[in-house]
Amino acid sequence: MNRRDQGLREVEEYIESELDKEYYDPKQDKEVRRELRKSYRTLLEKTQKKKRELTINDSGEKLQNTLVKTNVLYEDVKNIQEATLDSKLLVLSADINVQKAKSIRIGGAADFDIDEFVSKVTSAGRTNNEEEFINWEIIGKKALHFGKRAPAIDFLLGPLSFEKKQPKKMKMTRLIRNKKDMVTPTQLQEEDIQQRENETSTNVNNIYRILSQTGPINYFKFVTNPQSFSQTVENIFYVSFLARKAVVGIDIENGQPILSIKAQPNVDKVENVVSKKQIVMGIDIKDWKDIIETYEITEPLIPTRHRKETQISSTGWYQ
Repeated sequence: MNRRDQGLREVEEYIESELDKEYYDPKQDKEVRRELRKSYRTLLEKTQKKKRELTINDSGEKLQNTLVKTNVLYEDVKNIQEATLDSKLLVLSADINVQKAKSIRIGGAADFDIDEFVSKVTSAGRTNNEEEFINWEIIGKKALHFGKRAPAIDFLLGPLSFEKKQPKKMKMTRLIRNKKDMVTPTQLQEEDIQQRENETSTNVNNIYRILSQTGPINYFKFVTNPQSFSQTVENIFYVSFLARKAVVGIDIENGQPILSIKAQPNVDKVENVVSKKQIVMGIDIKDWKDIIETYEITEPLIPTRHRKETQISSTGWYQ
């Protein structure tokens, strides 16, 4: 025997000496254990078959006999396997008792009068009939004589009486519109739109005439108005119309965009039409200030257009 086997044996001997063999004995006689398991299984099977009878028809005597037999068998239980069978039988008995408790009927409707009971409790809680409120302390002291439970602090969950609130019916009020406040959408007339188109055409023609007089010139110097950012944007817009009609062009061969008048392309020459391109330049306040500073622009080549005062025509259109 090596040292390891000797150590294990010493541990087993120590554990065996400390065991309480009254409750757990791993060396219990195998024949006794076999008979225990057989008895438990037989009792379990009989109880399971009679479960319905024990629940409905039994007054409790048969189930009590089953529990007595279980207690007798449990005196010899000293191992886990037999204890498991005992617990199954106990759970089955408890389930039968639960079903019996649910099916118990305490008398009929005529045996217990709720109104009479409440009336007697109310009378017992008042020292005289003139009192309005019930003295629950008196009722509590009288109830103590019928139970051994120690009194504890408790509360009533909800009121003893209450009135059911009726839901309020919401009456929907119909919205009545005032016809005087109603506004008819403005109908645009053809002459209003024509007036705006004529103004655009006039500005485009004026810019074309100015470019014809000045000749080829730097694009930025031509369109930039140092006095008005908004009119600079308008000038770029109007020049784009001229570029779309192919009457002006921009040449960038020398590194600067040079704007000049161009002869209208001959429609018979397809290559000229195909090569035509149009670009609308974007610009913001910063770019506008940088252009003025870079090209030292002090006066606009395209005169500043004076704004007309906005008026409302008879049709409601802004002029």
